[in-house]
Amino acid sequence: MSSRSQAAISIWRARNIRTTGDRAFAIYTVLMLALVAVIPIGRAVWLSATSPTGLSLLADAAAPRIASLIVAALWAGALLLGRDRGPAVLPPFVTHALATSDLPRFNTFGAALLRSGMIVVTGCMIVAGLISTSLASNGLAGAQAVANFIAVGTLVGVITTVAWLVGQVFPRAAVVGALGILALGVVAVAVPASQTYLPWGWVGLAYPTSGGSPSLLALTALALSLVGLVPVLMNRLGFEQLAMQAARWESATTHAVGMDFSSAATIYQPKPHFGRRIRAVRPYGRLARIFFVRDAIGAIRTPGRLIVSIVALSGAGVLLAFAFVPTAPGWLLGATAGVIAFAGLGPLTDGIRHAAGVASGFPLYGMSDERLLTHHALFPLVVTLVMLLAVVILCSIIFGTASGAAAVSSIALALLALATRISNALKGSLPIALLTPMSTPAGDPMAAVRVIWGLDAILLAALGGAAAVLAFESPILLLGISTALTGIVVTRWRDRR
Repeated sequence: MSSRSQAAISIWRARNIRTTGDRAFAIYTVLMLALVAVIPIGRAVWLSATSPTGLSLLADAAAPRIASLIVAALWAGALLLGRDRGPAVLPPFVTHALATSDLPRFNTFGAALLRSGMIVVTGCMIVAGLISTSLASNGLAGAQAVANFIAVGTLVGVITTVAWLVGQVFPRAAVVGALGILALGVVAVAVPASQTYLPWGWVGLAYPTSGGSPSLLALTALALSLVGLVPVLMNRLGFEQLAMQAARWESATTHAVGMDFSSAATIYQPKPHFGRRIRAVRPYGRLARIFFVRDAIGAIRTPGRLIVSIVALSGAGVLLAFAFVPTAPGWLLGATAGVIAFAGLGPLTDGIRHAAGVASGFPLYGMSDERLLTHHALFPLVVTLVMLLAVVILCSIIFGTASGAAAVSSIALALLALATRISNALKGSLPIALLTPMSTPAGDPMAAVRVIWGLDAILLAALGGAAAVLAFESPILLLGISTALTGIVVTRWRDRR
């Protein structure tokens, strides 16, 4: 960073000078967060990774190929993420001041890239260290393999950061690149011999149970060559792209701080651009058919979101089918499938959000609010059921598990995920009562209550997924989650006005 850009950023930061008390409180907050949340979660993850079930998954013969596919998906996701929020993002005012100057982009936005890259690299190192040390602690990998894989995790983080930057610089080419990486990632899993020639395959060859040192050298060479391109890439960043991403990120973080995560996600929704000449509302006879076609055409108008939705629902179906494998952690895979299914329903439930929005006022379409919401729920329900059932039955045949139980669980998951989406659409803004402090012997719990309120949809989706998988072992759990979710939907529906 040059002296001129550093001086400009110093002036910007001087707006809010932190006192000694502010710094002490920040340190106290970090320590308490680590004690209350980070350490318990880390311990739970470590115990899960070192458990017999976790070790069987990490030491499985297919684990290196799965690791290759995950890395390919990570790099493809970094390319796509860069189109909307790249690593080189500063506040809007600073972005305008520095991007309109004659200073090179690498000098002005290099610090932001470095901060983002450190987060990515640290995360990849932690994951690689967790996998390798858990295997080594049970005698399944040596010290050299652990060190090599942690180094591979570091290099994966570096390459991910550069891919993230490439997506920010070339937003249109990022889509093609991401699809190509995903396709070749599947090839690396299907054809193990191809791993030698693919970068994500090198990660699989360096897996602790594989121990491929030449792949570490190849990844190092690739990472160094990509890092050398960073100044050239950053100097190609355009002012409009930087300003747009800065403004959207500031708006999204403002909504997220206020626990309005739905509005924060809406900011990054693409505008409809495909099939605009196709009439969405046509007289197809029955009213339910009209709404179904209308919602289907509305989803097609944003093909990128529709593809992501289908992929997410397919992934949820794969996890749901794999949850019925005898050695798999069913409740964990079910909870993950529930969260993914909830996320995948997002692009399909624009009609539900519209119905929830107009339900707070007077009827506009000559029908009751209940009928409007019911008709808009048909399209996402049908698509979710078809995708989950098809994927679950197919994977059950491949895994050799009982397809009947998995099919019943997929139906339960589809209904619970849709109910969670309806509940989230009716949620509204943060109640003022939750902003009131409350004194207890353990301190003020309202901050945690606000976080739970903001993330209640994700928690309900995870519980619903776990309950769907355990429906035959513990039907009371499924009944309890269904009753609680129904009660939340009914209460929010009554309070919608």
